[in-house]
Amino acid sequence: MTRMKALAYLATLLAVFVAIIAAATLQPRPSDRHSMPPSSPGRAPDQGLRPRTDQRYTALADDLDERIRAGRLGASGQVLDPVDLAQLTHRTPTAIRHALQQLALTGTVENRGQQWCIPDDHDTIRAARRAHHLIDAMIASGGYPSAGSLPPADQLAETLLTPPDAIALALHTLARQPARPVAPEGRSSAPSRTGSRAIPLGADTAWDPNALRHLHDRAREQWHQNNCPSHRTIAHTETLQHDILHRLSLAAGRLDATSPSRTAAVRAAVARAAAAGDTSVISLGERHWRSAVLAGLLADLADSLSASARP
Repeated sequence: MTRMKALAYLATLLAVFVAIIAAATLQPRPSDRHSMPPSSPGRAPDQGLRPRTDQRYTALADDLDERIRAGRLGASGQVLDPVDLAQLTHRTPTAIRHALQQLALTGTVENRGQQWCIPDDHDTIRAARRAHHLIDAMIASGGYPSAGSLPPADQLAETLLTPPDAIALALHTLARQPARPVAPEGRSSAPSRTGSRAIPLGADTAWDPNALRHLHDRAREQWHQNNCPSHRTIAHTETLQHDILHRLSLAAGRLDATSPSRTAAVRAAVARAAAAGDTSVISLGERHWRSAVLAGLLADLADSLSASARP
């Protein structure tokens, strides 16, 4: 009997041991729990997971963008320290760096090696560089027949929203470079609208000088006050201006087909506006400058079209 009790006791221990091993083997690992269907409808499979990283950094980038445009992080040229910004926003320096990288893509900040800074878009050297490129593009596209036919420096400074000393430096640089071939004078061509979304405009928006002058005056005032709009606002303005330029260019082409002898000034105005719309810029503030300059050139083009269309 004693032997039977011992065997029964061993069998019981063996059964308990097997049950423990089976339970441990079938228990899901922590890494597998989110991939298994929920055992009850009260908990979603991905509940408790971290939010998407890019969304988190985008929200932080929007916050920094608002602070920069409001002037709360310093003036133009200010170096942005991720550690200081992390303490200010109660985020980690790594998150700040990812957000600054996003802002660098839109031009809100500039990445200078291991440093980020707020661009100084009104700097003389920078203003001279972009004015030089734009004037050169205008000459090459036929906006000005040659460098010798450029308007006076003070008029260029007003048109290009550039200080006179920067205009003088741009013209000096232009005079030192070899002469570029000028585009042959021909009929006006409308810029391509490939990749852009047309903005619904009123029937007479592109022809209304008052509407275009209003856009021109508002853009210039914002530029002079160093009040840079957001990336979304500037992108909307760029699309709107591209659409207006396309419509005005088509109108110039129709007018040129009927009376080419009267539309030399119109063709030049189209070329200047197209050159401004295509000029390359770096920062968000320079995109604002480009749209402000283009606003004035579009208004001038509308005036030139109206004058040429009169009997």
